[in-house]
Amino acid sequence: MISLAAIEQVNRAATRRSQADRHVPCLIEPEDVTAYNAGVEEAIGIPYIGYRTPRGYRKVGEPIFVDKSGFRTKPTWTLRRFLAHVESIGASYWGTVEEGEFQCYVQRFERI
Repeated sequence: MISLAAIEQVNRAATRRSQADRHVPCLIEPEDVTAYNAGVEEAIGIPYIGYRTPRGYRKVGEPIFVDKSGFRTKPTWTLRRFLAHVESIGASYWGTVEEGEFQCYVQRFERI
């Protein structure tokens, strides 16, 4: 188990790398969710954005706490529930804003 301080340090460093590499949120469309559900795992790749808001985007709502381990841990959303949510709202931009060993926070963005 990684300590909270270590996770924060890793996330700060990853945020700096993300900014240097000019990572921006990715557009996920309902067709991408359909492809992922059909077994095309690379159909959805949510980039790490970190503790920043890339130029040209703004955050929408609160980040969603998603389980990435496959072991449904409360109070996180399962990947299936997250993808159903993405599919229900239509095409939207997403980025990972914080990541730990087993869960991550995924944020919705919109272009401005």
